[in-house]
Amino acid sequence: MFTGEVCKNSLSDVRMAMSQTTGRMSLKMRWLIWRARLSTPALLARHDETKVISTMAALNGGGAILTIGLFAWLTDLPLVFPALGPSTFILFTMPLTRGGAPRSVILGHWICLGCGYAVWRLMGVLTGEVVSIETGGWPLFAGPTVALGLSCLFLVRFSCPHPPACASSLVVALGAVTQVHELLLMAAVVVWLTYQAVGMNRFAGLPVPLWSPRSHVE
Repeated sequence: MFTGEVCKNSLSDVRMAMSQTTGRMSLKMRWLIWRARLSTPALLARHDETKVISTMAALNGGGAILTIGLFAWLTDLPLVFPALGPSTFILFTMPLTRGGAPRSVILGHWICLGCGYAVWRLMGVLTGEVVSIETGGWPLFAGPTVALGLSCLFLVRFSCPHPPACASSLVVALGAVTQVHELLLMAAVVVWLTYQAVGMNRFAGLPVPLWSPRSHVE
């Protein structure tokens, strides 16, 4: 997942930094060496892959959701929703795959939010009432079915395979979140989470892309 050339390059950076250090090290040099030694690729080269990835995912994933949750608490805004959980997992355990690239995460959620909202509106037109979990009836199974089908279609067509995004489609199609400003807020939080993960992964020494993956990795 993270091994291979990534680990070799990280270890090379550590050795190069140490070889260029003579006499008393500056504070900056000490920081660079410490950061290189504790980077994810360097840790993977010395320790068990499962233990390293699980620990980093737990710390980074929990930290990422913590910052969003704290901001939601301070602003009283509904910023945390279920689909963020699996997206966070992929962003910190499979950041170098196509499904974990920012393009797939962001466009995937946006597409699914759009599909869910469009189908929810369609169900409202067909039934003549606002569709929600409380109202019940056939739209509660027809709407999510159509929304999920469209979401899968467009995720594949636009080459942004991010499975957790389908949860966003279902939440909206069920009528749990239907206000436009709430949907825009959800879309913005996805961008926030994605680039927060990009920054944390890059700080940890992983060459994650800023948008599309550099090469096709499953």
